[in-house]
Amino acid sequence: MDISVIIPTYKPESFLFDCLLALDNQTLDHSLFEVLLILNGPKEPYMTQIEDFIKKRPNLCCRLLYNDINGVSLARNRGLDEAKGKYICFIDDDDLVTDSYLEELLAIATPDTIALSYVCAFEDGNKTLRPIYITADFREKMRNVPFLTVRRYFYVCWGKLIHRSVIGNRRFDISLRNGEDCQFMLLISDCIRNASFTSGNVKYMYRQRPNSAFYVNKSVWYHFSNMIIRLFKATKVYLSGPCRYSFHFYVTYMLATIMGGIRQMLHRKQ
Repeated sequence: MDISVIIPTYKPESFLFDCLLALDNQTLDHSLFEVLLILNGPKEPYMTQIEDFIKKRPNLCCRLLYNDINGVSLARNRGLDEAKGKYICFIDDDDLVTDSYLEELLAIATPDTIALSYVCAFEDGNKTLRPIYITADFREKMRNVPFLTVRRYFYVCWGKLIHRSVIGNRRFDISLRNGEDCQFMLLISDCIRNASFTSGNVKYMYRQRPNSAFYVNKSVWYHFSNMIIRLFKATKVYLSGPCRYSFHFYVTYMLATIMGGIRQMLHRKQ
């Protein structure tokens, strides 16, 4: 098995099935990848609905797992524990990928080189694609780019293909309330050397939803305390191996965390 695609889902809506359809349409030989779908939180009617959907698509190797405790990090960690692939690919359940996504990522990935795709966003109910902050770092078909030069790609765990040896036994921090994927990428960055890019036709399409977890109304104290916790944990990671981790990446992570926290506090819903 070459690739394990890990998808956490909670109270899924129709967008989950759009995501699974995009994976069923992949040009990569379906015997070379598996989909680990981790349902967390309430079990029914979601489990039955997903099982019925999977049964109608026998070519898609999809394993449905269940966690009774809610949490995206717990779900992703369960996927990592169960994964059989040499490479790991994270996809959020409301996002989409183009048909050649896995094939082109696999063609350029190596154990110490992360394969990156073009990343763009669309609003729920609107198919128009638009750039986000990551998009500017895209370098079409460039190979072996030092990962620090495209570090914004490493503030999220999706839009890329990661070799299992880079991750090892490291896992997502289940104590973080948001920003857990950014923290995870910092944690494994000591084993990342380079990045290579697909063609611009290969896209990870990030769905922006007003009612998604990111936009749920939280207090100023919630965002402030979470920001402080993330800064503390990032510093702990860096100090665990200052000779292994990039000081530059650590500093930019800290600055991005502070700026992101301030934006969340200023623009929270009233």
